[in-house]
Amino acid sequence: MQELSNIIRQDPILYAMITTDKRKYIMDTWCCTYAEPIDEDAVALFLCDANRGNLTEEQKAFAKERCAEIERSHQNAIYRVFHCNEMMRQKLVPGPAEYSRIFLPAGGIPEHGIITPCNGL
Repeated sequence: MQELSNIIRQDPILYAMITTDKRKYIMDTWCCTYAEPIDEDAVALFLCDANRGNLTEEQKAFAKERCAEIERSHQNAIYRVFHCNEMMRQKLVPGPAEYSRIFLPAGGIPEHGIITPCNGL
């Protein structure tokens, strides 16, 4: 999935969209976890350059973890789209609904957001 990261870095619109997703996710999960607010401008600056901004070490670690979660979720989504498309191309499934029935857990995506090869076994 390194190729995906390279494509995103080379496309300013994709990079901006993912950076915005990361900022929103960091802000939301921070507010749900901590009583004290986090500076949204500092988060935005941190996402552009991890050496800048006035986030505490705890906030930086939190932000890095959330960024990794977003990157994994994007990788999983891209994999699922490619896999579903290939399965349909080979006429192994008639469409996305059947693909989802077979490959995604009955309860939807697991709480941690990662679909492993052993889910559903």
